[in-house]
Amino acid sequence: MTREEQQRMLLHPERYTDEQLDEMLSETDVNEPDIEAEWHKFQAKHFPQKRRSWGRMQIAAMFVGVLMIGGIAYAAVHVISNIESKPKVAVTDRKPDTKKVKKTYGLEAAPTKKAPVVYNNVELGQIMQYIADGYGVKVEFKNEAARTLRFYLQWEADDTLQEIIDKINHFQKVHLTLTDETITIE
Repeated sequence: MTREEQQRMLLHPERYTDEQLDEMLSETDVNEPDIEAEWHKFQAKHFPQKRRSWGRMQIAAMFVGVLMIGGIAYAAVHVISNIESKPKVAVTDRKPDTKKVKKTYGLEAAPTKKAPVVYNNVELGQIMQYIADGYGVKVEFKNEAARTLRFYLQWEADDTLQEIIDKINHFQKVHLTLTDETITIE
């Protein structure tokens, strides 16, 4: 069968019987390419093999990166351990009016008429001990759970003991009363 006959059969298959079409297809030579060989040629042409070598700058950059991450981790651990170990009290550098204030809880100074002491997220037990030392009174906890409650309190130097008690009583979780020389916490 000639090439022209094959082309006619392909263009008008309705004019031919199934047997004639089968005969034409069986006589057709098709060169099948070797797929693996062609794929390797394609890869070699479009994806050349690169040898990965580490340059000095890349090694130095990795080293600096590891040091930086280690330093940040160390700093984070150090900051967190310091936050947990110290009470959060901000004080001024002036001396208190009364000499009964002790250097307790890491506090180095007490309030004066111009500078307040600020307690930020500090347990009531620590606040009350500091106030008791400053005003020379005793503190009695009838509600032991109140000792661990955390508060924000600003203690002005010219506040009287009753004013401080009133400030703390604004919180609904505790009630303080002053009788004689004793502050009772319920």
